[in-house]
Amino acid sequence: MTIATEQLNDGKNPRPLRLRVTVNNHPVVLTERRMTGLGIKQAAIAQGAAIEVGFQLSVKKGKHYQVVGDTDTIAIHEGQDFLAVAADDNS
Repeated sequence: MTIATEQLNDGKNPRPLRLRVTVNNHPVVLTERRMTGLGIKQAAIAQGAAIEVGFQLSVKKGKHYQVVGDTDTIAIHEGQDFLAVAADDNS
């Protein structure tokens, strides 16, 4: 995985992009502005979130959650809230 960078005001010193989100209330830092559902889950697992790659991922949109498939690419924004549940969890 490549790490995206943001240009500082002078445009000469790029800094790594760090977007803070949560996955199941666990803080996760993502380093790309667009990611697949699978990429988000893999990053969350690598950072200690108690989820598995087979879980279904959803992103909070207003008062509801929208499913993000493993191959779906979505825009990442600071403060986004994701929910990952086991595929057989009917809660």
